Amino acid sequence: MPIKYSYTNEEDYGYIADTPQDIAEFGSMEGRYDPTGQPAIVSWNTLEPVVEQKAAEMDKIRAAGHIVLWWKIARFFRIPIWESNQGNLGSCAGWAASTGYMTMVLYQMLLGAFRFVLINPLAMWVLTKNWSMSGGQSMTKVMLGGNQHGNFPVQNVGAYTTRLTNEKRNRIIAARGEAKLHQFGVCRLTGNGREVARKIVQCLRAGMTVAIGNNIRVSGSRIDTNGMRVAVLGGTWMHATVFDAYIVVNGTVYVHWTNSHGNRYMGKDRFDAPESGCWMTLDTLNQFCSGRFCDAFVIYQSEAPVDTDRQSFVPMTFNMKG
Repeated sequence: MPIKYSYTNEEDYGYIADTPQDIAEFGSMEGRYDPTGQPAIVSWNTLEPVVEQKAAEMDKIRAAGHIVLWWKIARFFRIPIWESNQGNLGSCAGWAASTGYMTMVLYQMLLGAFRFVLINPLAMWVLTKNWSMSGGQSMTKVMLGGNQHGNFPVQNVGAYTTRLTNEKRNRIIAARGEAKLHQFGVCRLTGNGREVARKIVQCLRAGMTVAIGNNIRVSGSRIDTNGMRVAVLGGTWMHATVFDAYIVVNGTVYVHWTNSHGNRYMGKDRFDAPESGCWMTLDTLNQFCSGRFCDAFVIYQSEAPVDTDRQSFVPMTFNMKG
């Protein structure tokens, strides 16, 4: 039964803007490499050359006519698209982090590296809050949580709910070792709105995903002249969401955005995108990143168990041409 959620005129989904202490904590972790293989927290100066290299590699796949979109990859592998719905719990930051992780793994599957595991957004989120289920969370806390705790598979902790029972808590504790197989590497995207937007586009071109908390609201969507379901901005919220795809249509750059409140964005889309999100043009993206609050983080590396049954891959064999 899908979780039903009603919203007020001034939506507040639980994102808390980063404090100077949060930013300092994140900065103190940059550059620390764990000998056990935990992905590092890195600076943009360190990551940008890697982003450009990966973007060039992904652009070659696109230039060959392939549609590099996470839901196309999921459908190719017969992976059900998860319901992106946090319900009436202020867990949007957890949803942004776990959804960013899962879509990042799908892009890595395009290159043959990993197999997919469905993640429960509640577990890592509630650990960053010392088991509290009330209020929201900052993006820094959940991004550090995903890097250090990892992400918790549904097969170990059960499906997402808005209640934390003793049984659920015990399952989370027991699954900490498994969660460490699903850690991610992360980098904060800094600058003014346009600078953050530019970095988001770079990362999405590279097949990396971006979790963002901000206060500019997506009030709805419409179908544009290119057949794309695009976001309409209006009003404010305090909410965490995720950017997860990049494509160019008739010379116009679009980035895909996913919300965590179910299928709100109806209408036939050119690329059959899930109705939990919509596209943004560069102008819309600039506006979305230019509010009073904007905390954005790229997930540059996701870890998942290696699928030993698959040895070598060429993306072109996937036949995902448009």
